Amino acid sequence: MKLAIVILNWNGRQMLERYLPSVMAEGPADCAVYVADNASTDDSLVLLRNHFPQVRLIVLDNNYGFAEGYNKALGQIEAEYYLLLNSDVQVTSHWLRPLLLFMDQTPRVAACQPKLLSMADHSQFEYAGACGGFIDRYGYPYCRGRIFDTVEHDAGQYDTPMPIQWATGACLLIRSADYWNAGGLDGRFFAHNEEIDLCWRLRLTGRLIYCVPQSRVYHVGGGTLNKSNPRKTYLNFRNNLTMLYKNLPDSDLRRVMRVRWLLDYVAAIEMLLLQHSWGDFRAVVRARRAFRAWRRQFDADRDRIQRSRVSQTDDVRAPYSILWQYYVHHKRTFSELQPQIQAERKTIPNVMLLPNVAALLAEGHTVTLPLRGNSMRPFLEDNRDKGLLIKAGDFSVGDAVLAQVAPGTYVLHRIVRIQGDEVTLCGDGNLTNEHCRRQDVIGFVVGFYRKGRTRLDRTNGLKWGLYSVVWMSLRPVRRYLLAAYRRIWLKLFKPI
Repeated sequence: MKLAIVILNWNGRQMLERYLPSVMAEGPADCAVYVADNASTDDSLVLLRNHFPQVRLIVLDNNYGFAEGYNKALGQIEAEYYLLLNSDVQVTSHWLRPLLLFMDQTPRVAACQPKLLSMADHSQFEYAGACGGFIDRYGYPYCRGRIFDTVEHDAGQYDTPMPIQWATGACLLIRSADYWNAGGLDGRFFAHNEEIDLCWRLRLTGRLIYCVPQSRVYHVGGGTLNKSNPRKTYLNFRNNLTMLYKNLPDSDLRRVMRVRWLLDYVAAIEMLLLQHSWGDFRAVVRARRAFRAWRRQFDADRDRIQRSRVSQTDDVRAPYSILWQYYVHHKRTFSELQPQIQAERKTIPNVMLLPNVAALLAEGHTVTLPLRGNSMRPFLEDNRDKGLLIKAGDFSVGDAVLAQVAPGTYVLHRIVRIQGDEVTLCGDGNLTNEHCRRQDVIGFVVGFYRKGRTRLDRTNGLKWGLYSVVWMSLRPVRRYLLAAYRRIWLKLFKPI
């Protein structure tokens, strides 16, 4: 089985009744939906058995929490990918396709998440994961789209797939091999920070985590514990300190833990004096005591994690304090923290871009694709021209198409021969051919925008037809013409 969507449930009947139908409607063929029940005391199981018989049930004998509950459930499932999904998530049309395409084409990536938007306001990011998670130098988590309680509106500002430091457990797609190689979620955490800890361990072994915002889902949030619940405060502080102890490099451990001692008690006093929350104050104090009491239980974990590092440099955390940036420099958005990422957000490697282009074309969208490389010279130039593509239908010799010629390798070239199921392609500026099957031709070029013009040169028009006939007829002497174009023409004149 390729994909197992696994929803961990504890007394979530209302959420399942409301949001499970959207999940069931969008699953691909080689996919199964599981609900793992953490010993619920409501009638969740009755609902599932009566109204969702196609859902596969895993009934646990205890409430093992988020972390160990998933470990026990996933241990009973064989699949290439696991998708951990909260019961309070509403998915959108074709939400899985960009995630699976991206993972299939990028084997170095262990896990990814979609864009998480608020169920209450679809134009706003959701607190729990937004557009991907990060950690500052002292272990405080924040998101692309949410820093502390400042939650941004989604205006497409983070629509570029990018590596992140952690992916939200509300909707996490992960390779099963990576999940178990890293040891799974730490069941001792029970809940909160467990997905950050898992992603940190994966990153230390050289694996990557990504956000793929071409997929989006809507999240209610706070389905089990409200954000202001002292129990949640306790788990967040205790688990965050434990995560730091497990994963920090030796060179930073003492310094970071000393700073955190000070910052945690400042936070506790602020909760007491400014928020008048005696429960949260006590929760922070109890969390620090609990961490001291069980810290030595994690010595073996720390030793194993540090030995598994692929590098002694720590690029998992951001190099700054998010508290300092937020409260002193008043940087309230991710783009203010890392403007260089925003400035470059439209430069996307093909290995990330083209699987999503393929998904859009398959859904019937048109795509305008900037052209990269010189394989279609002399008529099309790198970083100058653009192609307008539609979903591939009927095509013939001479047509320009987008095709996948090997896993993760795409070309926009001209068809020079079709023999049965095999399609032979060659770029106008190339001397060697590529081959693919008919089903690997994913896009048909209907026209090009050349030299910065807004007028489309249609491939069925007179101009492109003339280009095609002339250049195809000159294939025997193309080597010499291309050499003359590069060595003589481009030195004396502008590109054609």
